[in-house]
Amino acid sequence: MTSGVVALILFGSFIFLVVLGVPIGFALGLAGVLGLVLMDVTFMMFSQTLISGIDNFALLAIPFFVLLGSILSKSQMSKSLVELADELIGFLPGGLAVGTILSSMLFATASGSGPATVASIGSITIPEMEKRGYPRSFSMGVAASAGALGPIIPPSIPLIIYGVVASESILKLFLAGLGCGLLFALLMMIYAVIRAYREKIPRSGNLPSFKRLANLVWNAKYALGAPTLVLGGIYSGVFTPTEAGALGCLYVLIIGFFVQRTLTFKSVYECIAEGTKNSAMIMFVIASAYLMVWLMASAQIPAIAAEAISGISANKIVFLLLVNLLFLFIGSILDTPAAIVIIVPILEPIAVNFGIDPIHFGAVIVVNFVIGYITAPFGYNLFVVKTITGRGMGEVSLSVLPFLVICLFGLLLVTFIPQISLFFPELLMK
Repeated sequence: MTSGVVALILFGSFIFLVVLGVPIGFALGLAGVLGLVLMDVTFMMFSQTLISGIDNFALLAIPFFVLLGSILSKSQMSKSLVELADELIGFLPGGLAVGTILSSMLFATASGSGPATVASIGSITIPEMEKRGYPRSFSMGVAASAGALGPIIPPSIPLIIYGVVASESILKLFLAGLGCGLLFALLMMIYAVIRAYREKIPRSGNLPSFKRLANLVWNAKYALGAPTLVLGGIYSGVFTPTEAGALGCLYVLIIGFFVQRTLTFKSVYECIAEGTKNSAMIMFVIASAYLMVWLMASAQIPAIAAEAISGISANKIVFLLLVNLLFLFIGSILDTPAAIVIIVPILEPIAVNFGIDPIHFGAVIVVNFVIGYITAPFGYNLFVVKTITGRGMGEVSLSVLPFLVICLFGLLLVTFIPQISLFFPELLMK
């Protein structure tokens, strides 16, 4: 059986199962079993590949960061971040919208989760923005889009998965994500200020007083402590990402349970149950995707794909544009961990042959997937905003369109100006 036929059957059966509503992990596993049968491979490879696919210490960070995001959402620490951000920049046109973006950034530096960021920050700022005269479409759009910063700004689960699959430094990838996240946040803030000024939305405050600002910083000390512990430990080299995630969970549990008393035994149990379920789903998807990768490698599909892409064009710019189109499409319909595990082993060696830095390439890929978080019909953040506001999916999807255009512009900047993603890794890891 030719490699082309094997690839067609593998992807065809997977897509067919997904269309039928089979969960991504099971669809990948069943397609992989079919591939084993067609290629006459012993079924012992099924269990061996599933286990070896997730037998990596770096992947242990994922359950901790998933749990950390869940606990942060329940602990109500996000409220102090919103108050601090609103006081800092409330004097600007659209100050609360800009504050939503800033507080989402701060929250994301501890949780690394887009939906958790939207749920925690958006549930506070969307009603408040509407109360202050913001159009509903503006308030929904800014909350959903700001939440997309979660998977870019470290700690980022997609960047961890890319680092494991491509055998690249997760710390360098985190630094690359920091540069991209700051760019996207800045672009969103500029748009929010311009739109608020044009629509004559009332400003929420005056220039902050030192005393008021100091009080709010003090009130937010525990919320600011989480990202300081996690990122400070990682960037200083004191902790690995896995250790930082574990300590972050312990810190938030202690603060929420014993200091602020916003957590109860019931809420902690719910967080652990939710985190366990979500982590198990992610790890199962990664394991099943590795089976597909092994089958494709056995059928020499990556080599054939590399030859085909090189035949289309030997131009690096054309290759990057094709990669963006591919990942924008895949990111809007397919689970991010599965897509990274399946596609990166095929495209990353080709990118290196074109002279593209693998850290830069990883940042480009993750930014594409992040845009999928606010792209209809399957964008995770859209569903969270729909739940918060009770509005229809069509209305929520339309609200993010201006921000979607901004994100696409940011994607082009990240793609064709490598220094955006490479500045911090080159500066701090010489």
